[in-house]
Amino acid sequence: MSSVRVDVHWSPLADDQFLTWGSDLQLYQVQEVSPTDVIELPRFRLGPKTAASLLATNNDLQYIKCVAWCPGLETDLSSNLIAVGQANGKVALTNFSKVHDPRGIKGKEFIPKHTRPVNSLSWNTQEPQLLAAGLDRGRSEPSVIIWDVTRGSQPSSYGSEQKNSSSDVKPMVEFGLNETCQSLAFSMHTSRTLIAGMNNKHIKLFDIRDSKLLTTVSSKAVYGICTDPHNEHRFASFVDQQVHIWDFRNIERPVLYLDANKPVVKLAWCPSRANLLGSLGKDSSTVRIHDVLNYIIGAEDQEPAVVSRSITPDLNNFVSAFSWHPNHENRLLTASYTGKLFDNVVHERITLNWSVTSAIVWTNGKKTLQHVDNKNEMYAHLDDISTAIMTRAKKRYGLFVENLASNGDVTDDMSLKNLWTWLDAARSHVSGNFKLPGGTPYRYHGVLSLMTMGNSSSDVTHRPWVGLEGLKTSYAKVFRSEERIRALELCSWGFDNEAVLNSFLNQLEATGNYTRAVAIAVFNQRIRQAIQILQRGAKTKKDPGLNSTAMALSGYTEERKGLWRETCTGLRSQLSDPYLRAMFAFLTDDADSYDPVLSETEIAIQDRVAFACSYLSDSRLKEYLERLNARLTEEGNLDGILLTGLCSEGIDLLQRYVDLTGDVQTVALVTIHALQHLVSKDTRLAHWVQSYRSLLDSLRLWNERAELDVIMNKSRYAERPPQHVYITCTFCMKSISAYIQAPGRPRNPYARFGTGSANKSKMQACPNCRKPLPRCSLCLVHMGTVSGWCSTSKGTGIEDDSNANADDPKKKLANFMTWFTWCQTCRHGGHAQHLMEWFKEHTECPVTQCNCKCMLLDTVSRIPSSST
Repeated sequence: MSSVRVDVHWSPLADDQFLTWGSDLQLYQVQEVSPTDVIELPRFRLGPKTAASLLATNNDLQYIKCVAWCPGLETDLSSNLIAVGQANGKVALTNFSKVHDPRGIKGKEFIPKHTRPVNSLSWNTQEPQLLAAGLDRGRSEPSVIIWDVTRGSQPSSYGSEQKNSSSDVKPMVEFGLNETCQSLAFSMHTSRTLIAGMNNKHIKLFDIRDSKLLTTVSSKAVYGICTDPHNEHRFASFVDQQVHIWDFRNIERPVLYLDANKPVVKLAWCPSRANLLGSLGKDSSTVRIHDVLNYIIGAEDQEPAVVSRSITPDLNNFVSAFSWHPNHENRLLTASYTGKLFDNVVHERITLNWSVTSAIVWTNGKKTLQHVDNKNEMYAHLDDISTAIMTRAKKRYGLFVENLASNGDVTDDMSLKNLWTWLDAARSHVSGNFKLPGGTPYRYHGVLSLMTMGNSSSDVTHRPWVGLEGLKTSYAKVFRSEERIRALELCSWGFDNEAVLNSFLNQLEATGNYTRAVAIAVFNQRIRQAIQILQRGAKTKKDPGLNSTAMALSGYTEERKGLWRETCTGLRSQLSDPYLRAMFAFLTDDADSYDPVLSETEIAIQDRVAFACSYLSDSRLKEYLERLNARLTEEGNLDGILLTGLCSEGIDLLQRYVDLTGDVQTVALVTIHALQHLVSKDTRLAHWVQSYRSLLDSLRLWNERAELDVIMNKSRYAERPPQHVYITCTFCMKSISAYIQAPGRPRNPYARFGTGSANKSKMQACPNCRKPLPRCSLCLVHMGTVSGWCSTSKGTGIEDDSNANADDPKKKLANFMTWFTWCQTCRHGGHAQHLMEWFKEHTECPVTQCNCKCMLLDTVSRIPSSST
């Protein structure tokens, strides 16, 4: 191999061929080999899996300065043209074929009048017959010359070694008179646009169709201009130790600056991988790879958007040149000053990508290493909230408006079921006649806030045990106050009425919650009824353990030191059901502390709170509720909503729940159904709702998103969007709409003109300039007046609409039949009702001498026409 500087270039057409040049041109072919194969001359190893062998050599040309391989002019790969720029100014066309060229292109030489080096060559990728050359400055000569290499070609009678004269081939376009061109390149996306670096201080864009200069940019980065094959707006250049990346949309200055450790000698975009730019420094053993991730056009302060790394083929040799493979991803061929060649692969980082639909993809460049979606068995073992949100949303979670408790049936989470059940009951209290102590209307209050509203102490009452006939009458001490009664109702324990208690217990039995029904019956002193429930449960579930529990319960006695109490106390902890443990703890409690009952965390919150409201004194009740509320809030347990309600403490609990679980879906839906009146006061609520709406969009659940928006807009607290479409006056171009009130401006600025809803139909002139409004093309009455073909409603001044409900209490600003209606093509129009009547029998515009087919232009129209 040669000892002079060697440059390389992959073939643009053959994947297994490349070219090297220094003192001559050499064509090589690459073969795939095994890493363990022994490679012998004349072949030599390029990389671990490739070897190369010399196919042909061309040493007819001397003083080579630059080489450009034609991207595709010939169908025969061996006849593909190579343009060679020389130090004496000649540009020669050659190839490695020994077959005579009948078109006379091979051997052509384009010779300038004055000898000067050729600095750069570029073929047009879309019109491969066009070749551009950039030369040093010449006296009264251009430095940018473009030829059509097929123009003036004559079949030659000489041999293939004979040079063809270029005296009869005139340049197609010439630029840069008395200037120097350091580098140039055709745009890969616009065939007739040429970019050139001129005079060490300008980058110029030329349009070769009109032979004119498009724009000029002042910059010293005029070397190595190369256009990005994947981005039509981007190209790169360099100067000294800095690389500039340009964008045609903001050509005034570079969009990115990349610093190098040494002066840059070559730039090249990767053709097989987007955003990858390679740069080579002078006397460097590494090739720098820049991954241009992102940049902002026109931004003053930009965040770093480029990831750079280095490829070192051989630490002992400086790299003289490199070339990207045109098709193989990230394949890079490098050459050293000693002529040694290396075939490198730029390994991509393995990236992990997680989509909003819970699909996880591991990628390496364009290759997918592994793909896992939410249908994979792995997701069954993961508690993935994003998958749960998507599944619930598809089941219309939160969209059941009439019965909010139905939303809890969509999920298997018991805390969510309890939340929606409480929310449904609380909404019925809000819309009903449920009053708090002192007559205060109920507004989603919690038990804790309810118990702190009153200052009166509770009364102690003794409630008799029911079902202990034959024994001495015994009583249970309970506490009662107006606040406690309301709190029990919030917990679904408002059992002062015998029928209400029986109905609740029957519901629990119907759902199979026998042990809970038994415990609540005992907590309300219904021993016999509890035994009957246990017997029915044992028969239904075929569980003999419930019969045994019924037998143990039937022996209840109030004796403090009796055998029954002692036995139940010892064996209570062996029971597996929390409600049965709590029931026997209540029956065997001696100190009236009831701590074993209240500490049963597996019991529903509403049952524990209701029990505390019945059996704890005022001081102990307040202390217990505050302690329980603090613990539930810290845990982010939604069951704590029963205590906090949907006040400020409840919103704090929802925030804690989102922080711990990421379930923005539930808190957003709670906000929409119950807290829209507080959205303007607490930014967290608006943020939850907007986040969930955006999440539905990203999941492509647009139907569910639309239904959610409908529910939001039905609320009387929903913000109405301001009007943004107006009918304007043709004279003053100001709005003539009656409803022009902007947010925060309740007063109608045109009230003095009588433009209210009642007088809407009487406005005949623009309220701004007082010029008359256009006339209806059918009734010839000014728009804004009563339609001439229909009667008006008595006393309203608004015409009757046959499609409207006369009993509708909602008042309209304007009846549809009087709306301004016009054709978007001919601009003729009139009252909506008149035009509808006209186009039932006609297709042409009603205006004389207007032949516009207005109705036929309306693609949504289904009105039959009798006109031909």
